[in-house]
Amino acid sequence: MAKNEEKKASEEKSTTTTVKEKSELADTISEAIYDGTADWQFLLLVIISIAIALLLLLPKIYLRNSIYYESRAIDRLETQYGALLEENRLLNRKVEGLKVKNQILDTIF
Repeated sequence: MAKNEEKKASEEKSTTTTVKEKSELADTISEAIYDGTADWQFLLLVIISIAIALLLLLPKIYLRNSIYYESRAIDRLETQYGALLEENRLLNRKVEGLKVKNQILDTIF
């Protein structure tokens, strides 16, 4: 019977320790109750970070785009300029040809 009483005593100790542990666990859980303010603070921090990143990056993006489109316009104008120079050379040759033809015709008559 002494063994049975020792078993019961050890079981009571183990159950009291588990009850004690449960109460400590419940206390720690109640202390760490989630209040929801961390979500709003984190969300606000993320929104502010994104806004700062956009404020820093948008001017750079705008400048790069404007430089790109201006360089395209410059390239198009340079191409047109080259074509006009070539057309000018051709027209000058035709004018010189007509001058020579006119001088030849003037000397004949």
